[in-house]
Amino acid sequence: MMPNTIASAKIGDDATSAVEQRVLGWCRSHEGASVAEKREAAKLIMEGFVQAYDDKAAGFAPQWYDYRAQQSGARLK
Repeated sequence: MMPNTIASAKIGDDATSAVEQRVLGWCRSHEGASVAEKREAAKLIMEGFVQAYDDKAAGFAPQWYDYRAQQSGARLK
């Protein structure tokens, strides 16, 4: 099994939940917003989360590359 698979899944689940809560909260506090306004707000909210979750994902990248190399028989130093 790839290293940190469970941790990666948890990060994804946490991100999904956080974005959903923030978007729904915005929608509740802007009841008269149009569909276009809601879409733009959702995009901005998601953009705000991207950097934080990109940083977390970047921490797993070296382990993923090492794992893939090992699976293909490559030897890394």
